[in-house]
Amino acid sequence: MTRNQTVTSLSMMMATPVVLVVLSTVVAIVPGATPSVAEEIPAAVAAEPDPELDGFTPPEGLRRGWYARIETSKGRIIARLFPDQAPQSVAHFVGLAEGTLGWNDPATGEFLEGHYYDGVPVQRAEAGQRFEIGDRTTLTGDGTPDMFVDREGSGPRNFADGFRLGMTRALGGKVSAVKFFITAGAQPFLNGRHPCFGEVVSGQDVVRAITEVATYSNGRPLEPVLIEKIRIFPTANPNPIAEPKPFWPELNRFELREDKRRD
Repeated sequence: MTRNQTVTSLSMMMATPVVLVVLSTVVAIVPGATPSVAEEIPAAVAAEPDPELDGFTPPEGLRRGWYARIETSKGRIIARLFPDQAPQSVAHFVGLAEGTLGWNDPATGEFLEGHYYDGVPVQRAEAGQRFEIGDRTTLTGDGTPDMFVDREGSGPRNFADGFRLGMTRALGGKVSAVKFFITAGAQPFLNGRHPCFGEVVSGQDVVRAITEVATYSNGRPLEPVLIEKIRIFPTANPNPIAEPKPFWPELNRFELREDKRRD
């Protein structure tokens, strides 16, 4: 039974005294005084795992919105997404994570579908700063599909605070719609250059642990750190996420020179 069905059914039960007797029998599981119906409904709904999230129960106290559950080999990260601030970054991230958006393999050109990020290793980690995900093929950061978003994501929630999600940039100032990073500390110099499309609300210790792993000189972890899976879930019926739209940016000569250094 879904959350809406549960609330509707309970509302119907409250309509007549006869059904209220049945309801009190259902909720009086714990010995002692039976709480009121109004007090019991939120607790009962909050404790119910969502079968679409393979039994995962979202933490209590999350604000209304869209969230990403990021399962890694170091632990779980939960991030709140910013579809109002970075709509296309979120749309592409969600589509790739949930398997509703396909992509062309950068090596073969073959069109592929599925949960893009599942099983993908972290390709780069910087001590105390951030780590990057999204290259399924080369682990250099250059093996991602040619999918991009426009410059967006500038707003009050930005990289001046740590534990933010952002999309990376490619040569010429192009903003990837596939490859993203998670920061462990404040990095305000990223503002205006990378879309900020989410914030970590749980698992900050996991983010720190990933950024502190030993790496090769190019930042790739010596021991692979896997993104086991990413799944999306809503709380409190938020507005729908936008559909991902194809975008191909124009190259800027100045930024072609500037982006030869990594930010």
